[in-house]
Order: sequence, then C-alpha cells, then structure tokens
Amino acid sequence: MQTCKQEQTYNLCSTERIYLKETLISYYFAPTKKKVKQWKPIDINGKRVKINLLTGEIKNFKRKEIEQSISYSLRRTIILMNMLLAMNDFDWFCTLTFDPQKIDRTNDEVVFNCYTKYINNLKKQFPDFRYMTFPEQHEDGCYHFHLLIGGLIPSQMGLVNSGKVCCHWAKKKNKLGILEGIGYSSIKYFERTKNFHELKETDGEPIYNVTTFAYGFTTVSRIVSKERCNSYVKKYVEKALGSTKVFKKRFYYSKNLNTPEIVKRLIGADFDEPKDIDKVGMLLNDPIIKNSIGKPYISPFNVMQIKIDNELKHMIDNGFIPAEKQELLFDENQQLTLEDELF
Repeated sequence: MQTCKQEQTYNLCSTERIYLKETLISYYFAPTKKKVKQWKPIDINGKRVKINLLTGEIKNFKRKEIEQSISYSLRRTIILMNMLLAMNDFDWFCTLTFDPQKIDRTNDEVVFNCYTKYINNLKKQFPDFRYMTFPEQHEDGCYHFHLLIGGLIPSQMGLVNSGKVCCHWAKKKNKLGILEGIGYSSIKYFERTKNFHELKETDGEPIYNVTTFAYGFTTVSRIVSKERCNSYVKKYVEKALGSTKVFKKRFYYSKNLNTPEIVKRLIGADFDEPKDIDKVGMLLNDPIIKNSIGKPYISPFNVMQIKIDNELKHMIDNGFIPAEKQELLFDENQQLTLEDELF
C-alpha cells in the first residue's frame, strides 16, 4: 500500500533579543520538517568547493552562490557588531600601527601574531580587560588595528601623555600630497585655532601613547560619548569590513563582553503555508506590535521585525496597555533573515 507524502507545514515563531533599553522581536515561519542537507562546503588543495553528501560528487560554487554567501556573512557580522556595541561600554579608543624597523609589517601572519601576543598579555594580567578589534588595511597593503578597550585604567595600559590633543579639523598631507584629516594636533595649534571651529565633544581631549606595545606606534584617546563613538565605529568599520582571507574574521572581541538575552517562542503551529503579516490574525491585535515600530520582511518566511522600549514592553506583559503608540527608531542594519534565525 502506497503512503502519501506528508505535506510540509510551518510554525509561527518569534525571537526576542533583549538589549539594555529596548527589545528587538523577529516574527518568522519555520518549517516543521527540516530540509536534509545535500551539499557541504570543503577545502581541497586550498580551494573552496562543495561535496554531495549522498553521492560524493564534487562541484565548484557558482558565482551567485559565492556572492550570496559573502552577503549573508557580512550581514551577520554587522548584526553581531551592533549587538556588542549596544550591550557594552568602553573607555578607550586605541590604534596600533606596526613599525617596519621592528617587524615585517608586510607579512600579515607576523603582524597578526604580534597583535595576538599583545592582547593575550593584557588578558593574563587583567581579567577585566574587554575589547573589540577592527583590522584596517593601509594604502600600501599593510594592516593596523583599531580597538575599543574597557576595564583598564591608564597605568594598566601603560599610557603616557603624547603632548597632543584630539582636533577634528587637523589635516596632514599624505604621500600623494593631498590634505587629509588625522584627528589630532599639538596643544599649541589647537589653542590657536579652536575659536575658528565648532568644537566637538572630543576636541581638546589628550592623546596618549601605549608604552607596553613593543611593536610600533600607538594613539589612545578617552571615549567621551558612547553614542558618538558607536556611530563613528559603525560608519567607519562597515566600509572596511570586507574579505576574511587575511585574518579569518572581520573583527575580534573578548569573550567577557555582554550579549543580549535571547528568548525564542512558538506562537502558532501547523500553518499550511508561510503567510504575510496581513494574514496572521493572531499578530494583528497584539498590543506589543501595535505599540512599537516595525518593518515587514522581503522573504516569504519572515513576517516582521519590531523594536519596543523595555519599560513599555514590561507594562504590556503585565496587562497595562498604553493609550498611545510610542515612536521608536528602527535600525535597518539589525534586520535579520530566516538564515539568521534558524542557524
């Protein structure tokens, strides 16, 4: 007797990411039967290919598959970066540049090993040391590193005053003879020119050097505004987040950083097909959705993502329904895909 093939059904689920002041909630449909994985990526003689798990057949990735994979990877990186920036406070912005007289700065492996030794030494000495590190490539192809650092006082970092200060209008000629901003100047230049410019919060802040960094040059400044620093890092770093060929990761961070609490819920089961928000009645009247800012997804499996203030959500969870909808900002960089939710 021939049995009928069981039809695929879908569960309506949500994932809550609880930040310090707000909660990001994603609603999506998840198939009840997981698709059997047929292909798996492997490396053969340094080349990335895929192998059929059933037949053993080996194929090259198509260009579209590679581009899609890079796009998904970059999006996940940006989401993770935004999560860590939102959940953590840092005290110092540091730049490490490697001296060609001390190491071969053209050798990426040597550069990364020196960076790792410096970071590991700080970890061993100071358990409260927290950091996020972003590699950046110079015009000459060599790398330096930008760090957000927390949990250390000046003496633990070996800071000494360089005699220079933050100065956002300071410029210097590069190798091509073009003036470009360097962000700091002598105290004399700053005092002589500050009345001609609209000052930012960081202007006039001392620039320090790190005496414990043995491989080159350093600049360190105190972070005076978390919001301004995070905004700068996001804009600056997202332009630099590219290939992972050199260091395997687009950025690095310590394991002791705070991350948002994640709560997954099953809202409805056994839908015959994925539906959009207008067809899911159980969500239309949800007071949390009514009192938050949200956006629909493009994918048919993903329904909506909303952001709601934690105090407001706590009121609703306890049965207090607010009279007016709160206007909350929505960060498009944190929009997730089905792949982010399920894997």
